[in-house]
Amino acid sequence: MDRFALSDKVIKLHQAKKKVPMMQTNTLINLKLKSFARFDDAMAMSDLLNSETGVEYTIVSDNHLGFTVKRNQENKTNEQPKSAVSNNSDRHEKKAYRQSFRGFLEHFSELILGIFLAVSPYTVLGWIFSVFNIQVIPEWFNLSEAGKIVSVGGYVLILYGLRFIYSYYARKLFIEDEFVLSKKGIIAQDHIQIRYVDIKTVGIRQTIIERLLGIGTLHLASAGTNGEVDIIFDNLINPSYMRSRVQQLIEKIQGNGRR
Repeated sequence: MDRFALSDKVIKLHQAKKKVPMMQTNTLINLKLKSFARFDDAMAMSDLLNSETGVEYTIVSDNHLGFTVKRNQENKTNEQPKSAVSNNSDRHEKKAYRQSFRGFLEHFSELILGIFLAVSPYTVLGWIFSVFNIQVIPEWFNLSEAGKIVSVGGYVLILYGLRFIYSYYARKLFIEDEFVLSKKGIIAQDHIQIRYVDIKTVGIRQTIIERLLGIGTLHLASAGTNGEVDIIFDNLINPSYMRSRVQQLIEKIQGNGRR
């Protein structure tokens, strides 16, 4: 077979393809590869897909074969796969819970007072003299040395108030699928893990101020501790929800065990 005969067959095959109104196949139509020669056929397929899936489709002109049915991009961006939703929920349940900054108001007040003592020691001394109604400073009283002592005391109070930073980053609580894990420490760490099947008591403690701030302390005790609390996590936001969450997981594990 010469080259001209082969070219002639290729041209005839290409013309035969164009005469076919719709490409015949035993498999499902691949919307990215197969097109329709007639616009009405593509529109009918678009209506069918829309009625069956509830998703809108668009007719796109194909420069080579005709018309192609394509899914709208807006639907793709708005829809989220179920696997992604489940992964997000699992990630949410397994995240690390930290202490709330609301529980460190005492530390913040120490910082403010310490800064004031360090910056304005003589103003503080003047208030003290006014409170005790001291009109004349005694000769034995060294005002300069007293101001330095007050200023040093302010710096010490600042350092003492900054301890909440360590407490915030050193304490973590993990609510896992089968157990609760408490971590304490940054370099040297203590881990306490209790399985849901071993949890005997789930309790919370809130003072009046803590109830107003929406925080509290979570207590978890296992069956083998003779009433002692294994995990105590302070300054936890919405402790009532956390208690309910732990109780739900306990009931879920117990329900799976009965099966």
